[in-house]
Amino acid sequence: MRIALVSKLLVLVAVILLSSLLCLDGAPVGSKTYIVHMTKNATHLDVDAKHAWYTELMDGAKAFLAADHPDDGMDSLHHVYHHVFHGFSARLTAEQVAYMQSLPCVMALYPDRVHKPQTTHSSEFVGLSGENAHLWPESNYGADSIIGVIDTGIWPERLSFSDHGLGPIPKRWKGSCQAGTNFTAANCNKKIIGAKYFYKGYEAENGKIVDGVDENGNENILSARDSAGHGTHCASTAAGRWARRASYKGLARGTAVGMAPKARIAVYKALWEPNGGMTSDLVAAFDQAVADGVNVISYSVGSDVGPEGIPDFFEGAPQADVVAAFNAVKKGVFVSVAGGNEGPAPGSIANTAPWYTTVAATTQDREEQQNVLLGNGEILVGRFGYAASKTELRQVTNAPLLYGGHAAVNGLSAENASFCQAEALDASLLAGKILVCNDDQTSRFSSNPGAAGIIFVQTPNWGESLSVNDGFDFPFTQLGSDARLPILAYIASNSKPTATILPAKTVYGITPAPKVAGFSNRGPIRYARGQWLKPDIAAPGVDILAAGIKNNQYAFMSGTSMACPHVSGFGALLHSRHPKWSPAAIRSALMTTATTLDNTNHTITAQETSSPASPWDFGAGFAQPEKAMNPGLVYDMGRDDYLHFLCGLRYTSTEIELIDRDGFDCPSNPPARIEDTNFPSFVASFGDPDALSLVDTSVSFFRTLTNVGSAGGTYKATVDVQPKGFHISFEPSTLKFSKPGSKKSFVMTVTPRGAATLPEVKLGSVFLGSGSVSWSDGEHVVRSPVVVTVGEVSGLSAN
Repeated sequence: MRIALVSKLLVLVAVILLSSLLCLDGAPVGSKTYIVHMTKNATHLDVDAKHAWYTELMDGAKAFLAADHPDDGMDSLHHVYHHVFHGFSARLTAEQVAYMQSLPCVMALYPDRVHKPQTTHSSEFVGLSGENAHLWPESNYGADSIIGVIDTGIWPERLSFSDHGLGPIPKRWKGSCQAGTNFTAANCNKKIIGAKYFYKGYEAENGKIVDGVDENGNENILSARDSAGHGTHCASTAAGRWARRASYKGLARGTAVGMAPKARIAVYKALWEPNGGMTSDLVAAFDQAVADGVNVISYSVGSDVGPEGIPDFFEGAPQADVVAAFNAVKKGVFVSVAGGNEGPAPGSIANTAPWYTTVAATTQDREEQQNVLLGNGEILVGRFGYAASKTELRQVTNAPLLYGGHAAVNGLSAENASFCQAEALDASLLAGKILVCNDDQTSRFSSNPGAAGIIFVQTPNWGESLSVNDGFDFPFTQLGSDARLPILAYIASNSKPTATILPAKTVYGITPAPKVAGFSNRGPIRYARGQWLKPDIAAPGVDILAAGIKNNQYAFMSGTSMACPHVSGFGALLHSRHPKWSPAAIRSALMTTATTLDNTNHTITAQETSSPASPWDFGAGFAQPEKAMNPGLVYDMGRDDYLHFLCGLRYTSTEIELIDRDGFDCPSNPPARIEDTNFPSFVASFGDPDALSLVDTSVSFFRTLTNVGSAGGTYKATVDVQPKGFHISFEPSTLKFSKPGSKKSFVMTVTPRGAATLPEVKLGSVFLGSGSVSWSDGEHVVRSPVVVTVGEVSGLSAN
């Protein structure tokens, strides 16, 4: 035992001695990619010096290669991070991870994670075009802004990316166009001013890409060229030029145009097919975008939300891309992100860091319909699924109608047959018939089991959550759950029911619109340390027509991925119009001028229920960029505000240094509170419902407003809607601004009226309520949502 103990002590001493030296040299290759977050080093100031130092670290760590983890031939060093934090990414074995953690120059190691991608009438729907629209011309259509799109790449030949008539590239631009497979420097122009691709993390996880295929057989183009379509679609949504005669299979004909049609596009391909992208590559893309000089980053990339809620910023699975985004915002870059597509479960919202502008998805007032004509003359409104030829249409005209649940194989589940699982259906009953199938938006259905056509009908949980889906090559359409009873009643009441799947058509002027998309992730944030509002804002994300790839000039796509670039484009326009505004000022302007009303002048509803939605669904509301150009006042924020927020979440100075490499000491007297973070929204959290009757139970908020108007003015506070069971008050209730740029502060207090009256919505053991307040000078209305939670939101189930 004494010998073993001495041996262990000798090894430990050796590691400690070697560690002190090898902060000047060593580390290796291995089985998994990690992001190594390094301390700030005064002697390694540029990328080349850092690269040399990190290479020495990797070389030294090769001594810790275990026999069962030999050098696998992968490059030891993948990316060097210089602008969004200090560090690098590399493949490490478990032994090498332990070694790295022992080095005093290593602050943290983050395991590489997979991220998934999350679509022209929408510019008109959000109010950018028309006689009374001014933001486009006053911002020169965003010409002075550069949008960095971190995504799957771009298909540069599309009309949306023409540089005809564009002026010179902004002089501050430092980027370049990286050549690769089927992509040359000539593919860049005065519109696409830069293009780079980041793949080393992906290759470490999936094998090297050779001749367009990785070792797992996945097809990928080793360049900035887009092989998935997602990045091209997002880039053209944010900043596509005017492309006339756009349509998809004859639908949505018109001029396709992005939100900031003269803004420049910088492409950073870091998402690959079919598995998404690795954090190490995405962080490298952030780092390069900041170095190149972008003004906006459009980040339609997913972030996992597990059953316990959002991951802690420092525990469990560290989020290096969140750290990268903070440092981008710190340098003045507006970062727009997708809120995620796992809705509508409460507590599902993703990408919740306070420096993000997190976007929810809505419908617009245009639909691509493919309706069903029943044999009794009734028409059921459906959503486009199939552009059939005239011959094919005759095959599904007045065809016999059959419910899948009535076609089950003897002895097998009628429920499975109702969802048209091929193995549960009696194929002999299907020929020549239109099959009616339940659809709960899972992957139960993969191919036509032999019917002439198929009608998918949403289950009640998904209500009217419909979007274009042309993923099958046979006649089909989709109906919302409102059509379930009529079509089943018709089948039950008629011995020979028939139906016709009508040709697809585009319909404008849909009411009500917008609706929050059924797939759009929802709040509240299930996080024990504190509460803040996410999403921040909502924008169109259903059936967006934008540029496609390969043989598809245009494509329909839906998702918060499509809502995000709308807001990225708005950010570019506002940056061009107000170049001195901070990212937080741009976000505040969008939030405080948003609307919570649809085109029928009622509260925006949820697509899946048609019931009124809340700030947990749409944030501050549906973005109105025209009004955001002149918001009057903004809730501005900078680096210290975000770090005070982290202090309010009880993180230590050591932990906060992982976010901001310059370090920060949290105040102790008084301690920081997240309620005082200068958000344009308010979340009052009350833990125990029984405590609401206690005297002095209240939540207060300290906020500061900045005048961005052209002159001074007097603003008065108004409680537009009191949350049920609560009272809102202001001190002071009047703010006088002497000149542009002047600041004034106030305290808002939310007080319960007593335990007898709780907020109106109950989810599990949590009560949720909402209201709104505003400041107005008679010309501007600076509106903010106020939400209330009673109970432990951290225990709210999102499943």
